[in-house]
Amino acid sequence: MASHDQINYNAGESKGQAQEKIGHGVDTVKHNAEGAKENTGNFFNSAREKVSETAQAAKDKVAGAGQATKDKTCETTQAAKDKVAGAGQATKDKTYDTTEAAKEKSSGAAHATRDHASGAAEYGKESAEAGKEKGGNVLQKTADAIKNTFGVGGEKKADE
Repeated sequence: MASHDQINYNAGESKGQAQEKIGHGVDTVKHNAEGAKENTGNFFNSAREKVSETAQAAKDKVAGAGQATKDKTCETTQAAKDKVAGAGQATKDKTYDTTEAAKEKSSGAAHATRDHASGAAEYGKESAEAGKEKGGNVLQKTADAIKNTFGVGGEKKADE
């Protein structure tokens, strides 16, 4: 059998080899743990960067949509203003045209009335003159008849 020293030596050697293997195993586990830790850190950093990029892209998209909405609202408002201004100008033009047409009709009617009144006045004047002549003759004849009847106006008889 082996001697006691030999057994102790073999046991010590086995123990040393086991400790060496355990040490290598621990080193490997530490190394793997550090690698896993590094990989996990890299994963989370990468994920954080991706989330940040996605959030920024969404923010930019929302800002762009907001600006587009603002621009569209501005365009629509301006179009409405232009339409109202155009309608106001059209109404103003139509009112002016209607007023001018009414002035022309009014002027024509006034001119026709003036012409008619002038004609009626002329007719009245002519009628008055004719009446005056007829009336004057009737008065003269009446006066002559009275003078003849009462014998006033002998000179007239002498002339006759």
